Amino acid sequence: MHAAIYRWRVAPENEDDFRRRWHDITLDIMRDHGGGGSRLHRAENGDFVAYARWPSKEARDKAFSDYSAKHSTPQREGRAELIEEIWLEIEDDLLIPEAELPERFR
Repeated sequence: MHAAIYRWRVAPENEDDFRRRWHDITLDIMRDHGGGGSRLHRAENGDFVAYARWPSKEARDKAFSDYSAKHSTPQREGRAELIEEIWLEIEDDLLIPEAELPERFR
């Protein structure tokens, strides 16, 4: 399994739209394009950072291409700037699923 980390810079007036669209795009890619899900985070400097799982880089490239052929994205509209993408190969996975997190995380 593979993963990617994406970092975006988003103007304050576009943040609500970016979060909503990130959510909707991720659901669509999971449902229709083979994505393995993602988590969106906010960094201390205000950037948005997402972690996404993929079966392969080729699968991710195809999913993005297929999605972009039919839909617009905040990046293409100039509402978000992709600053960085880091491609990772997962060596070990000890992340606790949300439903199994201890009470102290809620």
